[in-house]
Amino acid sequence: MTHSAKFKILILGAQGMLGTDLAHVLVGPAQLFLWDKDELDVTRERLVNEKIVNLAPAIIINATGYTDVDGAEDNREMAFKVNAEAVNYLVLAAAEVKAKFVHFSTEYVFDGLKQAGYDESAEPNPLNMYGQSKAAGEKFVTSYARGYLVRTSWLYGHTPQQGKPRGLNFIDTVLKLAAAQAEVRVVNDQYGQPTATQDLALAVDKLVLGDYAPGIYHLVNEGVTTWYEVTREVFKIKGITTPLVPISSSGYPTKAKRPQYGVLLNTKLPKLRPWPRALSDYLTL
Repeated sequence: MTHSAKFKILILGAQGMLGTDLAHVLVGPAQLFLWDKDELDVTRERLVNEKIVNLAPAIIINATGYTDVDGAEDNREMAFKVNAEAVNYLVLAAAEVKAKFVHFSTEYVFDGLKQAGYDESAEPNPLNMYGQSKAAGEKFVTSYARGYLVRTSWLYGHTPQQGKPRGLNFIDTVLKLAAAQAEVRVVNDQYGQPTATQDLALAVDKLVLGDYAPGIYHLVNEGVTTWYEVTREVFKIKGITTPLVPISSSGYPTKAKRPQYGVLLNTKLPKLRPWPRALSDYLTL
């Protein structure tokens, strides 16, 4: 892909966990525009159109989203407003300026019944409102000729998570629990792939600046594990001796039902590194 020296990349949600790492990685030949809620409320259709058409970026990367999985059960309208309606507004604006549009989705669009995992062609069948809102937003991206839909899972990074009740990712949450509690109890029957936002950002950089065709891509650190095994690895790396107790999902009920096997298969892009290596770097570098 060739561009003029001053082509523009717009990152939305630029102050969030993923957006921050995208901004660090994409510094280079492009002119970066980093917008968060103060610069653009993506749920306001007219404003979205005006500001994006006026900027005319070559690439739009949407790292905004309603990410409170349990909260979406009670706040369905807001979840769909941010994760579906706003995506439609952004796609329409991208089409006006003929921009590439990159959007992020989740393993929660699947029901988690396939132990072998889900490739890019799998049909969504979400179990909860959050997954339903993300699946609805996906359709706008896949119907756009320059749309790149990137599914990922179990994200963690160094910037606090916006929109989460605690503002902490899972890794930082278990570290906090280990320091405060006599023991830490973690679910051991949900399977997925913890993915470092830095690794995801590096892969997205290659995706949007390379010659990859628009479409659906799965980008996750390699290797399938459970929340319990991730926590055990965290404790090992950090030398934490707090007792760690595996529990079943039924022992930790949540408002939203989670997929048991939220495993994404990357069949189209170079594989990301194994999750234990990424986790070790996150905790030690």
